[in-house]
Amino acid sequence: MSLVVTLIAVGACSDDESTTNSATPTNDAGTDTGTNPIDDGGRQPTNEGGTACTTTLNFAPGEEQNLQDAVNSLTGCANIVLAAGTYNFDNALTIRQANVSLVGAGKGTKGEATGGTASTVLVFTNAAANTNGVDAVGDNFVIRNLAIWNAKKDGLRVEDSKNVKIQSIRTEWAQENQITNGAYGIYPVKSENVLIEESEAYNASDAGIYVGQTKTAIVRKNVAKQNVAGIEIENTSFADVYENTAEDNTTGLVVFDLPGNPVKGTDIRMHDNTITGNNRPNFASNSGSSSTVSQVPAGTGTFILASRRVELFNNTWTDNNSVDVAILSGLSIEPDPAKWAAAGGNFGTQDVYMHDNKFTGGSGDSVDNGEPNKDSRPLGAIIAGMYMQGGKAVEPVIWDGMDPDPTNTTPANDINLCLKTNTYAAGTVEVIADLNFPVSAEAAMAGDLGTAWNATVRFKADEAPYNCAGFSPPVAAVTLP
Repeated sequence: MSLVVTLIAVGACSDDESTTNSATPTNDAGTDTGTNPIDDGGRQPTNEGGTACTTTLNFAPGEEQNLQDAVNSLTGCANIVLAAGTYNFDNALTIRQANVSLVGAGKGTKGEATGGTASTVLVFTNAAANTNGVDAVGDNFVIRNLAIWNAKKDGLRVEDSKNVKIQSIRTEWAQENQITNGAYGIYPVKSENVLIEESEAYNASDAGIYVGQTKTAIVRKNVAKQNVAGIEIENTSFADVYENTAEDNTTGLVVFDLPGNPVKGTDIRMHDNTITGNNRPNFASNSGSSSTVSQVPAGTGTFILASRRVELFNNTWTDNNSVDVAILSGLSIEPDPAKWAAAGGNFGTQDVYMHDNKFTGGSGDSVDNGEPNKDSRPLGAIIAGMYMQGGKAVEPVIWDGMDPDPTNTTPANDINLCLKTNTYAAGTVEVIADLNFPVSAEAAMAGDLGTAWNATVRFKADEAPYNCAGFSPPVAAVTLP
């Protein structure tokens, strides 16, 4: 049995089959904590000449068709202002013009399905199937201070755009744990210079907040709860992810590359985040799902896959039933290096530096919530079987032991995974495990748990070879225009 068959487990996202038409649109057939509306000092989008946009279009609830007509006929910059209240749509709100801002009165609070006196809620409950909520293509796009409720597909999708600001947005679906919910809450993709801040995402059937195939992004001060995946950074270079809360998802905070994509992800900083209690059953996990995120075992705090130059510091992990941090090679989901050629062979995870983090305990004692399934979530089944054999909880950090060079079979820390000056819960002895998947995964799936367990190796804090000093130069803080 090949390793790819046994470990089709944790890719994530970019299984999205939707496409975005960047032509002039027609009326296509076409959601925890409240915060005050974002105030950016009155700055507005600029036109192509660099001057402030002077066109302002105001709309109130009940004027949805006028709003649709206006955005469909835009030919220049515009500040679209939505008064407080509820807006009901039967198709996507589609923007295909640069230098547009879409601003409401406030995002409201979790569970708020109708706009109040200080909130603007865009409702897509009765929209046509397989349509997004707000769907934008255009440089210098700004969206802030509103909620997107019950989108049929992605709540907010921004594609092929530069200089994007997503501020104080809430995306939400009314019901929890429904595979029929939209896939992504906030979804900028194939873009450059993206800011997502002080926003919230709930109940997405794939990822709440997602940045994909993007160059230069800041994701800060957001809340992602009750999604299959909380916050994801995929095939992205130069991202700063900080002061976010990822709680009560299936998996909390992740960074990865997938094969066949020409964008090679690198230089990701993840710091001052809280990743706690991500034990929600994987509600995307069923026999009919083709999404790789559907195969993630519940209770995964963070996973890093096919990534390089990733620095994690000042984060806190707590009460994630499977594991706090899992580090995987891309070869665990696609073992043919040729399939990774588009981005220069980006299957190897390399240079991961974890320092000054807090692992406060309560994790690793119930892999996949004690209900592993070898058919739909094989990674969880493999780990659950091995640790049942070993009679202990999963260490705070595990890696699959797959060398970046598939011809190298000598166990080593060739990926330069470094753990320094982290703190662990009282009683923690071993803090990292090399699971040696080239041997242990095959044995575990064959039912030979003794061989699988004996193939793994554990290490204490500050023990070689993982007490290394990180990589140089360090990941730089991201700045945006």
